[in-house]
Formats: sequence, structure tokens, C-alpha cells
Amino acid sequence: MKKALLLIVPLIFLVGCASGSSYYESVNKANETASKIELAKAQAEVERVRALQEIAQNGGPTAQTAAVMSLTFAGQQNSNSDNPSVTMPQQPKTPNDYALEWAQVLVPGAASIYSMNKQAEVSMNANDNNKGISIHRNRTMLGFGRLQAGQTPPVLAEPITATNTDEDGVETNVLLYPEQ
Repeated sequence: MKKALLLIVPLIFLVGCASGSSYYESVNKANETASKIELAKAQAEVERVRALQEIAQNGGPTAQTAAVMSLTFAGQQNSNSDNPSVTMPQQPKTPNDYALEWAQVLVPGAASIYSMNKQAEVSMNANDNNKGISIHRNRTMLGFGRLQAGQTPPVLAEPITATNTDEDGVETNVLLYPEQ
């Protein structure tokens, strides 16, 4: 039941995300607009740098020094703000980029859930094995106690083999775990 639920819930979310094509159209339109704005900023920066280069080549010594300093420190003056003076155009995000961002959110959680489920199975298997070992250990100690009390050792009606099956259907090693 849990496994079916773990498969159905993500499918519902994926189907819901796949049906919103108008959302992707609006996102693409917004990305195109943002891309045009970034290109305009980059072109304005190119023009500013060209003007400073022209001043550095044709101006007086003071103007040349100021232009060179402006070109040198252009990217460093606003390094802590959100609007640096040197802007680089950004590529618009595609639906694949958004899918990758969602995968980065969902996959670690799904992997954690899967690994916790497998760890629980391993733990239950180890507990079952420990239960069987404890039962056989107790039966063995009981057999040793009977031998110590002077009772005759159990006589096996079956031939001695490495393993036999007891009345509960549990395979026992009769050489290591004597029973009556």
C-alpha cells in the first residue's frame, strides 16, 4: 500500500505540472522581456566603455587618467549591490531549466524516503534473524541443562544430517542444537 502511494502521489503532481501550457508561455514571454532588458543594459555598457576609451585616447592628461580609472574600477565600485555597473546578459530560462530546479528539490527527498524504506526492511530482516538465533540458543542451553541434570541425551529417530526440520517447520541444525 505504501509503495503504491509513493508511486501515485508523484504522478499526480507530474500530471498537474504538465497541463499548464499557458504558464510556460507566460514564463517564456517574461524571460524574453528580461533578456531584452539585459541586452539593452549590456549595449549601454558597451557604449559607455567606448566613450571612455575615446576620452582616454583624445583627451588631456587629467581626462585620460579619469577615463582609465573609470574603466579600471567599473566592475568593482558596486560589487555588493544588486546592480553592478558592468552587466552581463543572462540567457532566458527554458522549461527544462525549471524542470531541473524542481528535480533538485524533489529527488533528494525521494531518495531519502527510498533509503529509509530499505533500511527499515534490512532492520526487520536482521531482527527476524536474531529471533531465530535466540530461539536456537535457548533450545541448545535447555538441551545442555537436561544433559547436566543427568537425563539421557535425546535420541534422534531421524538420521543425523546437517539440518532437520522441527514441528514448526523451522530448519534446525541437529548437530549444534540437540533437542528432545
